[in-house]
Amino acid sequence: MDFIIDFYNINKKYINIALGAIIFIVFLLLKKMISRAILSVLAKIFYSKKPESKKVFKDSLIKPLSSFFALLGLYIGISINYQSKTVTDAFKIFTIMIVCWSLLCYLSDNIQNIINLKSKSTEVNIVAVKFISNLLKILTVCIAVVMVLAELGYNINGLITGLGVGGLAVSLSAQDTLKNLISGFVILLDKPFDVGDLIETAEFKGTVEDITMRSTRIRKLDDSIIIVPNTQLADSSITNYARLTRKLVEFSIGILYSTSNDVIIKCEKEIRDYLEKNTLVDNETIRVFFSEYADSSINFQIRCYIDTTDVNIYNSFVEELNLTIKTIIEENKTDFAYPTRNIIIEKS
Repeated sequence: MDFIIDFYNINKKYINIALGAIIFIVFLLLKKMISRAILSVLAKIFYSKKPESKKVFKDSLIKPLSSFFALLGLYIGISINYQSKTVTDAFKIFTIMIVCWSLLCYLSDNIQNIINLKSKSTEVNIVAVKFISNLLKILTVCIAVVMVLAELGYNINGLITGLGVGGLAVSLSAQDTLKNLISGFVILLDKPFDVGDLIETAEFKGTVEDITMRSTRIRKLDDSIIIVPNTQLADSSITNYARLTRKLVEFSIGILYSTSNDVIIKCEKEIRDYLEKNTLVDNETIRVFFSEYADSSINFQIRCYIDTTDVNIYNSFVEELNLTIKTIIEENKTDFAYPTRNIIIEKS
């Protein structure tokens, strides 16, 4: 035993170097196996019901985690032979850099799952993912830089104060742009409309052609295009016709005052029968009735819902309904009323 102790004391330096080298080599050889084992456990915990996300999670973090274990093996190997604050600080700095690298890799590959956007529009998803991904990456790098500077002994309080003042100045000078960006972010997450939707506000009605972080491009019904700032849209009440499950058909017609009660009732019945036989019409919503005595006509109110949101189908239905009503009116020997005026001339 004394021989072993004496041998170790004499050759302590070389033994520690060999031991440090062995530890580093073991970590270097086993880094991927250890990383895969840890990532498999974490993936089972956080992505148990999402096999595709589980694979993306493991693939995105395998390199940074493997690099960390290689760094850890190197740190332990050096610390056995050379204990110094410089070595420890260097290990901390490189660890911060690897953590930053891990976050950047994770954000690049998993941002879609983090945001979990459910928009029908691929274009919207791409814009939102890129914007949020870049924002988080910049934030991650900034935090990493501040932490590294703090480890190197720099006073970061002044830096943070300067960044705060600079950020305030930038935000004040680009207030409208920032408002539009924030509004665009809200629109992309809240999804009041998608590309291709027909929408209406108090100022316009049209089809959404493109959504960016700053503005939305809309083609109006007259085929002109307007670019609307996202702030304006975020503050407006929006009717999205594409989200409707059915469309309302409602209008009134006026027939002559000379029309008899029997003809009025017969016209009502025939219009109602036509609507009930049409497969597009929700029969429970059909309303056909004598609504009022107008200035020059007896008015019918016709109202129903049809099971479509397609504009072309809606227009075809309305056209066919109008032609059918015209035929019914003509076959019942009456006519549509038009404004009339009686002029009485008195002779003196």
